[in-house]
Amino acid sequence: MLNGKVTELINKHVQDNFWLYVISLLCVCTGIVLGVYSVRYMGGFEKSDLLSYLNSFKNSIDNSSINYKSIFMETLKINVPMLVAIWFLGLTMIGIPVILIIDVLKGFTIGFASSFIIGEMGMKGIWFDLLGIFPQNIIYIPCIIFSSVLAMEFSLTMFRDRSNNQWKSHILLKLTSYSITFVFVIGIMCIGFILEVYLTPNMVKLIVLNGTALL
Repeated sequence: MLNGKVTELINKHVQDNFWLYVISLLCVCTGIVLGVYSVRYMGGFEKSDLLSYLNSFKNSIDNSSINYKSIFMETLKINVPMLVAIWFLGLTMIGIPVILIIDVLKGFTIGFASSFIIGEMGMKGIWFDLLGIFPQNIIYIPCIIFSSVLAMEFSLTMFRDRSNNQWKSHILLKLTSYSITFVFVIGIMCIGFILEVYLTPNMVKLIVLNGTALL
């Protein structure tokens, strides 16, 4: 019953904000494409530096135990402030362009990392991508798109109804509902955090230690 109600609300939200979803998705996809092409046109010096970092990362995984606490804190530092920023930008009337830039940047990091790893590691890089980057981002990307649309919708509603006294009288209720939804999104993203902290490092370690078997 509850699952059906949640599904119905999500479907209605998608239908009511279809074009915002399209724009947000296009921004993420644009970022991915830009990330891929930036690797292709990157200079040899920058590529050498990144390859050196990648090799040191592989060696650290190979020669030491995985520090789950450090990975967890790093994951929180990257993802939670981004969602908080999107939430805050939704409270302003001029935050929509910045929200879309955040979507582009998120796509860029995925496209750049995937393209660079595959380009430098070949078949092993494909496995690295599938097991080290893809699992958590299959959760992160929908959550970021949903939160971006939610923030843009709230911002547009504020701009459209700024002179509506009835809307102003319910602003606290709407703000509470808006904020609780973001907390719910962070809760969903916790699944991605768990994957990134516990599954991804072990999969990457498996690829590094058994790389020849994956070629």
